[in-house]
Amino acid sequence: MKHSIGFRLNLLFVLLITAVLSVSGWLTYLNTRQQLEQQYNEARSAVQQRLRTNLPLPIWNLDTALLQQNLTAELTSPVERIAVYEENGKLLLARGAEPVEAAAAERLDVPLTLKQFNQTHALGHARVWLSRASIEAQLSSQVLNRVAEILALDAVLLIALSIALRLMVLSPLETLKDALALAAEHQGGEDSLTLLTERQDEFGDVVRSFNHIAQRLAEDVEKGRQAEAEIRQAYDNLKQAQATLMQSEKLAALGGLVAGIAHEINTPVGITLTCASLLGDKTRQLAGQLEAGQLKKSDVQGYVQTATESVGLIQVNAERAAHLVQSFKQVAVDQMSEERREFDLAGYLHEVIASLRPKFKHSAIRVSIDCAEGIRLDSYPGALAQIITNLLVNSLTHAFDEGQSGEVAIRAQQLGGEIALEFADNGKGIAPENLPRVFTPFFTTRRSAGGSGLGLHIVYNIVTGKLGGRLQVESRPNAGTRFTLQFPAVAPAVSEGKG
Repeated sequence: MKHSIGFRLNLLFVLLITAVLSVSGWLTYLNTRQQLEQQYNEARSAVQQRLRTNLPLPIWNLDTALLQQNLTAELTSPVERIAVYEENGKLLLARGAEPVEAAAAERLDVPLTLKQFNQTHALGHARVWLSRASIEAQLSSQVLNRVAEILALDAVLLIALSIALRLMVLSPLETLKDALALAAEHQGGEDSLTLLTERQDEFGDVVRSFNHIAQRLAEDVEKGRQAEAEIRQAYDNLKQAQATLMQSEKLAALGGLVAGIAHEINTPVGITLTCASLLGDKTRQLAGQLEAGQLKKSDVQGYVQTATESVGLIQVNAERAAHLVQSFKQVAVDQMSEERREFDLAGYLHEVIASLRPKFKHSAIRVSIDCAEGIRLDSYPGALAQIITNLLVNSLTHAFDEGQSGEVAIRAQQLGGEIALEFADNGKGIAPENLPRVFTPFFTTRRSAGGSGLGLHIVYNIVTGKLGGRLQVESRPNAGTRFTLQFPAVAPAVSEGKG
């Protein structure tokens, strides 16, 4: 109730009227007091003057009756008592009741003298007690009257304002409030405020304007819903396209890995085939000589030397090919299956770099790994391989010009239950204006060279999502780029199954 408009308006008007009437009453009170004080002073002066004039002669003539008559005539407000004393201080005559409290009356001594034959005779003095009771009574009566007037006016004003506000303001406002609530419940029904639109005053104008706004808002809301549906559909399409592109990016990386491994395996397999063919030819030649009975000791020795060298080359290159195949198989299976398992971090980093060697084998880029042995992870090796692959491809594509020499350093260490992995190159760095956007999907500065803008975005999603870690990048032009990854050695269970 105290927060309603009617209550506050009534209170405001009552306070204003009370303040105005109080100020007016106070000014009237001061003016009346001044007038009463002036009248009191004039009466006191007049009493003194009359006593000096009327009392000396009866005292001189010892006319007690006339003296008593004069004193009785003076006993009017503000005079309460008059006493006449002779020169020696003896009381001659007194009229009026003596004041109960001496402080309540003003005591005034009036010397009495008589001038005869050019001589002034001192006859004594008259003592007059003057009271302000009448002044205070009049002032109190005026204050009470003014308070009564203020209270009466406040009551009348409160009643009148309450009725007027109820009829002209509060009742229409309450009806408007109920109509607005009804309109809100019915989602802005067109007929919710029609009862008020017949008023030809400000409320009618407000309601008609509101009806117009409500109709416009309803149309805008409907358009917004349609636009929201279209945006959601576009967003779903974008997410689907992004997922497709990310999968394509992974498949493209895997395809490049297959091509590189195939090219890399060609050399040891070719050497193995050549050695096996040579060994076969030498064996058939030795068998022919043996059948013809022309076998010499030198032929056997030559065959043994050739066989030993061939077997050695075949074994070395077969092992190399087997290692490449094993590295490729493990990395490829990890990237495609995305399964969680335990693995050794240092060994797996070497396997990933070995599978990626064809990408930088013929360049002047050197890749180094600094990781202590024995760091075990219970995580997603395929996700880690995807991270290293994308970061290395990003460095080879953006950090170095063709034919430029450089270095890529991969350093990893265990800090408690977390792994800190740093991937740094000493290439061209990233422009300051591009640094905040490097993880944004589809952002690339090498689109003309086939860049998709998804490599670092995929890295960011894997680190922060699947591995449950954090990723930061630091770079300055011509001072290289450093990616710092921190993720738990034991991947969080909630990340399982996420891409």
